Amino acid sequence: MLTAFAFAGLGLVLGVGYRKQLLAGRWRRDDDPRALPSFGWVLLVTPVVMGWIGHHVSMLSWWAVPAYVVLAALGVLLAAIDSDVHRLPDKLTLWPLPVLAGLLVIASAGLDDWSRMLRAGACGVAVALGFLVLALAAPSGLGLGDVKLALLLSFTLGWLGVTAVATWLFFGFLAGGLWALALLVTRRATRKTYIAFGPPLLLGALPAILGVVTL
Repeated sequence: MLTAFAFAGLGLVLGVGYRKQLLAGRWRRDDDPRALPSFGWVLLVTPVVMGWIGHHVSMLSWWAVPAYVVLAALGVLLAAIDSDVHRLPDKLTLWPLPVLAGLLVIASAGLDDWSRMLRAGACGVAVALGFLVLALAAPSGLGLGDVKLALLLSFTLGWLGVTAVATWLFFGFLAGGLWALALLVTRRATRKTYIAFGPPLLLGALPAILGVVTL
C-alpha cells in the first residue's frame, strides 16, 4: 500500500498544478465558451487514479510502472481539457507518444520480451485506422483529436495485450454511449450536440489496465 500512497501523493501535487493551469485558461482559445468550470474534481481524481494504477502495475512489474503512471497523469489532464473545450491538444496526444514508446522499450528490455513492442505497434496502427475511418464517415461524432488519442491509448494498452485493448474499446464506447444517453434523457443535449468522447475513452482505459493480472 505504500506504493499506492506514494503515487497518490505525487498525483495530488500534479492535481494542484493541473487545476491551476486549467483555471488560468491555458488551454482555451478566444472563441471558447467563457464559462469556466471549477475543476475541483481534478484534485480528487488525479491522486486516486495515479495511486490505483501505480500500485496495480507495480505488482505486475516495476519495469512497466513509469509508462502507465505517466499515462494515468496525462489522462486526467486530457479528460479535463476535452470536457471543458471539446478539444484534445496535439502536444498532449502526439508528443507523449515517443516518450511512452521509450518507456515501454525500457520495460520490454527489462522483461526481455520484445514481442510486446510489436504488438503495441500493431494495435496502435489498427485501432487508429479504424477510428480515422469512423471520424471521416461521421465527423460530427469523432474528431481527429479522438483519433490521435486512440492511437496513444491503443499503442500503450497494446503492450499489455490484445485483451487490454479490447477491454478498453468495450468500456470506452459503453461509457460514451451511456453518457450521451443520459444527456439526451435529461435534455441537456440533442442529437446534434457535440459530446466530448475523450473522457469516456480515457475512462475505459482504467478497467483495461486494472484488469491485467499478469505480464
